[in-house]
Amino acid sequence: MTDDANKTAHERGAMAASERKYYALDVDFGVKSPTPQWVNETEQMRGFSPDSSQPFGGLHFSDAPQIKFVRRGRRGPPADAKPVPPGIWLVSDRLKAIFERLDPEAFVFQRVEVDYSNLSQPGPGFWFCYFMRELDCVDEDHSVIRYQENISWKVYLGLIDVRMKPGAVASAHAFRLKYARLRSIVDDVIVDALKAEKIRGLEFVPIQPVARRAD
Repeated sequence: MTDDANKTAHERGAMAASERKYYALDVDFGVKSPTPQWVNETEQMRGFSPDSSQPFGGLHFSDAPQIKFVRRGRRGPPADAKPVPPGIWLVSDRLKAIFERLDPEAFVFQRVEVDYSNLSQPGPGFWFCYFMRELDCVDEDHSVIRYQENISWKVYLGLIDVRMKPGAVASAHAFRLKYARLRSIVDDVIVDALKAEKIRGLEFVPIQPVARRAD
């Protein structure tokens, strides 16, 4: 990234949260890439007790996760990002570097062992990535949210038109929401950087419509 681009990203990162745009990360199914298989998932998940406040949602790795890429007729190199349950992303070396550069306190990473034997050539290194930062930052009074029904606790089911509390977000560029803990949220600073670096495999779903309603 050039000095001018870095300066622009820094200036935008300093803007109030209310002036930034936010997106939920999703899978870009239009990207052709081999499928990652978590070979030792069963062993790794044994005794798993979910806790979103802990690294990787409470998952402890006794050994390095093992990922094997399977072609299954899909062409192209491995995508830079794929979801791995529960609430974990498999990310490439270069995506990890971007996340660490823009918001180093937002994430935790675990290196994985990658098996490329089914592909014609090896690819990059990969990591499990978990959004550690969890915020209660949605201005619900000025947002349109669909809530989970018939339960005794609050869960955001649909983020239709979300406005943030600037003081709660502060300078954060990436986080999970307290009431939608499996949603990975990033702002336009990160989205612009990922697009500039041509990161493959992610779709950026806006949680604020372009045409905003009047207050």
